[in-house]
Amino acid sequence: MVAYVSKLAAKTTPFFGRLNLSNLIAYTPNLMLWSGASWAGLFVFTEGWPLFQNTFYKKIPLAGSHWVKEVAPEDSPQ
Repeated sequence: MVAYVSKLAAKTTPFFGRLNLSNLIAYTPNLMLWSGASWAGLFVFTEGWPLFQNTFYKKIPLAGSHWVKEVAPEDSPQ
């Protein structure tokens, strides 16, 4: 005798395009590497901008003094 199944015995997983949870977990090391590299590139390219120096870089606890420019009194225009 043959037993027939009335519906398919498969589950669908939630997805967004081709990305589902198992793919996201598999891509996590690559995503962390590329996001870290992009942040490092952002910091390298904005290091010389005074707005970024005053807003972000001077407030870094141990390395912030690197961006503080102290002008000697004899070189000051005042």
